[in-house]
Amino acid sequence: MKFVEDVSHALRLAKTRRLIGGLFAGALISMSAHANETDDQPTQLENVKKTYIVQFSEKPLIAYEGNIQGLAATKPSKNRKLDFSSSAIQQYAQFLRSRKTEALNSIGNVRKLHDYQVAFNGFAAQMTAKQAEQLRNRKDVIGVWEDQLMKPQTNTTYSYLGLDKFPGPWILGATGEDVIVGVIDSGINPEHPSLEDTRTPKRGHRGRHVLYDAVPESFVGEGCEFGNTEFNPDDLPFECNNKLIKAQAFGEGFRSVNELADYEFLSARDADGHGTHTATTAAGNFGVEGTVNGESTGVLSGVAPRARIAVYKVCWDAPNPDDSGCFSSDSMAAIDQAVADGVDVINYSVGGASTQFTGPDDIAFLFAADAGVFVATSAGNSGPGNETIGTPSGVPWITAVGATEDNESFGTGFEISAPAELAGVLEGLEGSGPVQLADSGEIAADIVNAEPLDACSPLTNAEAMSGKIALVVRGACAFTDKYNQAAAAGARAIVVFNDGTAADRVDPITMSAPDTTIPGVMIRHPDGAALFSAAAASGRLSPEIQVSRDNRIAGFSSRGANGGAPDIIKPDIAAPGVGILAGISPVGSGEIFGRLSGTSMASPHVAGVMALLKQAHPDWTPAMARSAMMTTARQNLKKSFGDTPADPFDIGAGMVQPANAFFPGLVYDAGLVDYFAFLCGAELQPQVFTAGDCAQFEANGLSIDSSDLNLPSMGIAELVGSQTITRRVTNVERGTQWYWAEVDAPAGIRVEVKPRVLRLKHGETATFTVTFTATEDAVLGDWAFGSLSWSQGFRKVRSPIAIRPVPIATASAVAASGTSGSLSIPLAFGFDGAYSASINGLAEGVKNIGAVEDAADDLIFFDIAEGTNFSRIALFDADVGAGDGSDDLDLQLFGPAELGWPLVGTSGTPTSAEQVDITNPVPGTYAVFVIDYASAPGPTPYTLYEFHLNGDAGNTQMDTPDVATVGGTGNLYLDWSELQGDTRAMGVIAHENANGVIGYTEVMVNTQ
Repeated sequence: MKFVEDVSHALRLAKTRRLIGGLFAGALISMSAHANETDDQPTQLENVKKTYIVQFSEKPLIAYEGNIQGLAATKPSKNRKLDFSSSAIQQYAQFLRSRKTEALNSIGNVRKLHDYQVAFNGFAAQMTAKQAEQLRNRKDVIGVWEDQLMKPQTNTTYSYLGLDKFPGPWILGATGEDVIVGVIDSGINPEHPSLEDTRTPKRGHRGRHVLYDAVPESFVGEGCEFGNTEFNPDDLPFECNNKLIKAQAFGEGFRSVNELADYEFLSARDADGHGTHTATTAAGNFGVEGTVNGESTGVLSGVAPRARIAVYKVCWDAPNPDDSGCFSSDSMAAIDQAVADGVDVINYSVGGASTQFTGPDDIAFLFAADAGVFVATSAGNSGPGNETIGTPSGVPWITAVGATEDNESFGTGFEISAPAELAGVLEGLEGSGPVQLADSGEIAADIVNAEPLDACSPLTNAEAMSGKIALVVRGACAFTDKYNQAAAAGARAIVVFNDGTAADRVDPITMSAPDTTIPGVMIRHPDGAALFSAAAASGRLSPEIQVSRDNRIAGFSSRGANGGAPDIIKPDIAAPGVGILAGISPVGSGEIFGRLSGTSMASPHVAGVMALLKQAHPDWTPAMARSAMMTTARQNLKKSFGDTPADPFDIGAGMVQPANAFFPGLVYDAGLVDYFAFLCGAELQPQVFTAGDCAQFEANGLSIDSSDLNLPSMGIAELVGSQTITRRVTNVERGTQWYWAEVDAPAGIRVEVKPRVLRLKHGETATFTVTFTATEDAVLGDWAFGSLSWSQGFRKVRSPIAIRPVPIATASAVAASGTSGSLSIPLAFGFDGAYSASINGLAEGVKNIGAVEDAADDLIFFDIAEGTNFSRIALFDADVGAGDGSDDLDLQLFGPAELGWPLVGTSGTPTSAEQVDITNPVPGTYAVFVIDYASAPGPTPYTLYEFHLNGDAGNTQMDTPDVATVGGTGNLYLDWSELQGDTRAMGVIAHENANGVIGYTEVMVNTQ
């Protein structure tokens, strides 16, 4: 028992430290340490208050259609905004407030931070987990989320985008006049010359200089929050004007858990510079002379130079940079206020890694789009890896923008003079060490391979290396070590090539090399491998050798596929986002202009274009504007390095071309009910509608298949043989127009369009279908890209295509009940050849029955035997507490003991449906904590299951098709018998063809 007590205490300490974000380096803790560890016990969770966002079932003001007796509709008609003086809005708003007040009163003492009613019906408040659970269980509450910290995703681009060219938008008079751009970000530097209320050219860069008129009557926002000198003496008062028409700060959520940095402002003033940069990029005045370090940078302008700017500060700096960011509760309040104020466009250069589309900001933006507000957001800065798109960029109702490099972006060149077959300039990235090529000047020398090649130990060829350029491979040690080993051997510079061991280790990265004495450059793996194999190589490094980066996707820009909805191509479009010169805050540097990089910098370019389109086409919906930009974009871009063309997962439809977007010919429109139908069928998203609601959508002619959502892009993540999708287009050009279909088919995919010719009058809509069929040349499991264009010859309305043919489509999991029984699993095949299936299990679950006290945890030990190939530790809602999912227990798994109790995994869903899986587990003793996160008062009973699979258990029989054909279907029949009662049994079916396993289906049988 003494051993068990010691291990138990050690594991509890490890668990507690992991829960609070610390590191647990030891395994078993000696008894001498126990006396001083009382402060490390788990916090009593019912006393810890956090910020939660709560959504109520009644629709917000912007969407309420009058379905409650006695309360008139408040949803404005198309292209109209909310009138807060109307009795209908006042009465319905009071009704919403009373419902929320009653809910708050029902759970006791809470602190409300924000109230939402315009684009989202709910509030943000500080409460305990148990109080949040009480609200979650109310019938009038449809969502409760813990507040999340999100991050901002961080000159002459107006000319690069053709805004000042003929027949560009500015020449035609589209400059954003009287359009309001709402910027939800880190605030604003209000005195910036790009925001001055002064005379500017009527047509962007030319024409008569005119003052701004009064603020449009459609904008009802008020407030100009500057001058809090008590908090920061540098926060000077400022009166908003006809250019910067509003500035409001939302920081209750952030300040409830963080202190502000000593240089931050407790007002709408920008300390970080990010918000000023995005605002001036989207809508800064034309004709502002930029300066950096005292040198002129030329004339600057925003994309929509005559648009007005309303600022909503939600991003804040904390003393620890890791704590800086933007809490969802504050962003929600800003979105709600921006829509209420009457903004036309929102730029939201903020995001996170979640792939769930039902978060509060996602929902608010959905209703904002329905109200006609155009929203641009940054795609994210998590590239270049695949599936790095998060939210809100992944949702289909707002426009996600990837970042590209433009003609002012240059990389470091490495000139190879010998051997002749490799002669030329290789592209690389200079390291960030203290000695740069600008310091060393030109270095021309022989290229000598380091020995050892990784340069992680002293070089054995120092004599040959002296005075030369060292060629080194990435890996095995820090870059600083490589630099210093090469320098110690006499190298004048180091060139590192990536090791090519993974897809993200091919292209160069910027090496971090502090405390080094020579310059260094990284190059691509294939270039380095070629140099390594070459004889008598020589080359030259110089700050003067630069390689244009124009028309490349930025390495940091997040890529598809879309993890939240693989059928939806993201990003939507791309814009310049590297080294963008715009306004910043003078805090820290004293400069008011600066170059920043990020998809945050790309997004406001598109927000600016949206403002131009809003002025020219005030009747267009946000979906129509996005379609116009996407179908007229250009595609002559490349991946970050090398000669491979960029694909739709890099750049979406391509680089935005503002002039073309004004005359798209055809547009793909989508509205609220289209997005509702999408959410019904989105396999990877929580279900927010009832089966009856979804059936009604289908009865009204809407498809719930994600591939059928009427977007100007076409994606199928699982093409099994053949699939037909539907689209509709509307003619927005004058007169009758003819279009014919042109297809650039993805490799291995046959594409058929019906009809192939469209004849449409102005305002007329046509529906067409596209059938995709995998051919024998299709590479199963790989994405293939192409396009469909509706052509008039010179003008083409182009949609990108992304198709992933797969060998099989079947259920990923099935459930059944009974000690004996059978079930049928449908199969659809995407290949020709032999098919077979095998089962691992069914393994009967070992039950651990207990009851955990409030805010406490239970510790359970168990063994995993030799030969086990898969283990799962699981809780089921039906076997916890009331059995309805209202209790929230979580799991943490450690083990095996023989390895010092490392953390294996955790599971923490909003209910008690929890599992931790181990593939090919190390045999030994494991320990699992059952943690009471939030449950009904008193001990919460539970049953914890262990499933240990070690091959076919002999308790099943399967009947399967023997042969598969492309497009063919069949059924797998599974029978089981003689299972033990009063438990659960688990198995995994492996679907196979001649090449091996092509898919899995999990089987869970309840024998209780």
